[in-house]
Amino acid sequence: MLYLITILFVDLLFTILLIVHSLPLICFVLFYKHNKNLFSILIFIYCFYSILNDLIRRFTLPTIFFQNFPKIDFIFLSIYTIIEYILLSVYIYNLLINKILKNVLLLLSVLFLVVAIGNLMYSYHLKSSEIDSIPLAISSLILISGSIIYFFETIQNPEITFIYSKPSFWVIVGIMIYFSGTFFLFLQYENLSEHDKETFWIINMICFILKNIFFSISFILKPENQQISNVDDYYFKKLE
Repeated sequence: MLYLITILFVDLLFTILLIVHSLPLICFVLFYKHNKNLFSILIFIYCFYSILNDLIRRFTLPTIFFQNFPKIDFIFLSIYTIIEYILLSVYIYNLLINKILKNVLLLLSVLFLVVAIGNLMYSYHLKSSEIDSIPLAISSLILISGSIIYFFETIQNPEITFIYSKPSFWVIVGIMIYFSGTFFLFLQYENLSEHDKETFWIINMICFILKNIFFSISFILKPENQQISNVDDYYFKKLE
């Protein structure tokens, strides 16, 4: 009975997931007038690439078109992890103010890329692997740490009274919820039984749904709803 309930719950989550997956893209297009900045575009690219990668893998296109390449699905997953990290770390990097912390993030990003590429080559040639657990764990730690630093810097800014009125706040919340919620899942994924993988994957689906909802909120918010004038310009100018 419990197993049946779990299956029904997973099916319901999957249906919601399909709807929520495209929600940020829809919100970006509908409210494009106040999303014409590099920050919003970075998140849009990330969401678009996420749904594109999911569709490609769901229809097993890599296996169909790359039949001569073993473990092609693992390669697609590893490349997705790297691109996901690059997009989100660039977003966080340009939000940070302290130059020392920005340089630390750059250094950690180089470390991540070395580990991710090395893990991809090692797993492809020497051992069987379903998911790139180590790069996922490292990227999660770095992105969570960068998000915490962003919140600390924002709270320290006396000019910003309502942090939740900023689009970047909702993006960072989405990043933190997703990567903190799935950190231990991905870290222990290789050691789980098939039944446990199906059960614990519910956590990933819930975190993913929440992340996309928060990203959608960030696209809906208007600059004039923020508590100080041109607060977005304050951050956008750092990209120029």
